[in-house]
Amino acid sequence: MESIYKKIHETIIEVWRYDIKSDYNLHFLLKEDTLKNAMYYHIRNRLGDTFIKDNHLAIFTEYAIDTNQKIDLVVVKLDVEKAKNDYLGNCVEEIIAIVEMKYKGQYVPEKFFINDVEKILAYTNQFTFKETKFFLAFIREKYFFIDEVTNFLSEYEDVPKGKIVELLSYGSIEDDDMVWKVFES
Repeated sequence: MESIYKKIHETIIEVWRYDIKSDYNLHFLLKEDTLKNAMYYHIRNRLGDTFIKDNHLAIFTEYAIDTNQKIDLVVVKLDVEKAKNDYLGNCVEEIIAIVEMKYKGQYVPEKFFINDVEKILAYTNQFTFKETKFFLAFIREKYFFIDEVTNFLSEYEDVPKGKIVELLSYGSIEDDDMVWKVFES
């Protein structure tokens, strides 16, 4: 089972580094909803239907965790026997990956990104499956000097080691291009 988790986690990072970057450069992404759709599409394609089916996995967007809160994207392990007769949302055995995404322009305040960081930090306490990884996927169309950029999690103490991956894209003034980074806690 450990290799399944590893494959899913590495796939999400590959999707960010290659597929989402390519989609962005080809002008396929417009705001956050198309980012979610692209993440779903590329994760599913890279994992493959056979791998997903054989391991009883599913990928859901807008996954409701209570009446007021939804996770942008999750990869879950399903109880497939239970799923034959029950509402699919009740058949999740384990959440393997949680992804919160933001795609914002240059004039959007940083607080929108910070809200997702705090949401992910709260999820690390709420979802205690041993192997769950938490991802922050942020496209920020704002240009910075390279030495001005830090990852959002660097501002927080008590970030669980090895649990959160920050996928970050922002503009580089020096290169006049978007930069695609991966920071792991």
